[in-house]
Amino acid sequence: MPAMSSAPLKQSQSQSQQSQQPAEGESRETDFSLLVKKTILRILRETTTTRTMDTDLNPSNLGTREYWDETYSTDLQNFEDTNGVDVGEIWFGFESERRILSWISKSGISKAASMLDIGSGNGSMLITLNKSAYTDLTGIDFCEAAVVLATKVAAGPPPRSIKYHVADITVSEDGQKELPHIFSRTFDVVIDKGTYDAICLSPEQSKEKRIAYMRNIAKIISADGILIITSCNWTKEELLAQFTGFDLVVELPAPQFQFGGVKGNTVTALVLKHTGKPAKSS
Repeated sequence: MPAMSSAPLKQSQSQSQQSQQPAEGESRETDFSLLVKKTILRILRETTTTRTMDTDLNPSNLGTREYWDETYSTDLQNFEDTNGVDVGEIWFGFESERRILSWISKSGISKAASMLDIGSGNGSMLITLNKSAYTDLTGIDFCEAAVVLATKVAAGPPPRSIKYHVADITVSEDGQKELPHIFSRTFDVVIDKGTYDAICLSPEQSKEKRIAYMRNIAKIISADGILIITSCNWTKEELLAQFTGFDLVVELPAPQFQFGGVKGNTVTALVLKHTGKPAKSS
């Protein structure tokens, strides 16, 4: 069933609350379930064919660098104003992170496996992994304020050994030369919670950016590497049609709902295995 075609779902996080996230905080739910259900119902009724790389989504400010610069500058200021209590938003919520961690833990992936979080934001996903003793963790974000925030959050207490870099996953090959610590190596596991969604919502050169994303992902992921992607813009079938250089390992469970007699998911979360074959550009 189609996933929600809008902004990634998010929860905010506070270090002063301890019940779910002892060191880094607890989520605060935003009540927008009815809006979600109405949106998904409309998509379910309107969608008759699988969308492809040639499909343009309606542009959104979520696809602009300016939006994220402003968002994370505000989050960084809030973090500093609250002495590290308010660390910002968790895209798709804590449950999404727990599902990803659960699959990684049960899959037998080594604690020393190299992992990259694309669009790492405040670094919550990598902190979740670090809590479970995964050690080779890297996050990239094209927003400098996000990288500053994530670095400050990881400083603790307790301090966590996580590397963060300012980098755009859609960067050109020439631009990659300035980022050898990302593009001159490979990673065993790559995680994307909403970054591909944001790229697809770009008001400018959306398709070109998506092609660059696919090309660069294939470059930095190891030959049998794992890509874990969470989306609220694309269905399972649509993601598989676009990520042609990958095979499906499993679809992770995601929240479901029934509204107007129709069932659907609010998000799609897939674990994909790199085949080593180049992704098709269209």
